Amino acid sequence: MKTKTKKPPIFSLLLFISLLFTAACSSDEEDFSLEGDNFSISDIAGSWIATSAVFDIAGTGPSQRIDVVEEGGTVTLVIQNNGRFTLTITQVGQASEVTTGRLGFDEDLLVVSYDDDPDEFEFFGSQFSGNNLSIQGPAEFDFDGDGIDDPARVSLDLVRN
Repeated sequence: MKTKTKKPPIFSLLLFISLLFTAACSSDEEDFSLEGDNFSISDIAGSWIATSAVFDIAGTGPSQRIDVVEEGGTVTLVIQNNGRFTLTITQVGQASEVTTGRLGFDEDLLVVSYDDDPDEFEFFGSQFSGNNLSIQGPAEFDFDGDGIDDPARVSLDLVRN
């Protein structure tokens, strides 16, 4: 399986159009905690598989929506107790895309720092309940396959594997 080094559509193609990024971004460790307001990294540590990975866009033209899982692809997320993660996205007919980094919290927001740009932080909404984890936020995704990412929104629903 060939692995690309660029960021995948979920987290790495999730280059936020982030209002939160400019308002809340800081490289201080105190703003990047393993403990969130509602749950901690240790609560979500483990292997996860997506039951849906939806990217959608609504602009001046028609809406577009792609669910990587619904179309036969897979998305897996492995989270370690120290916040390190590996995300693997495999779309049908394409090589797997793997990204690594670390996860943490800024209050109730899930914060992502990628290994290839550790000083950049991206912020996501998240919900956790038992064996279910949902992550959502602004993203970018190449809907038409032209190599240019379009502004989008992502919603990931994962179950503990």
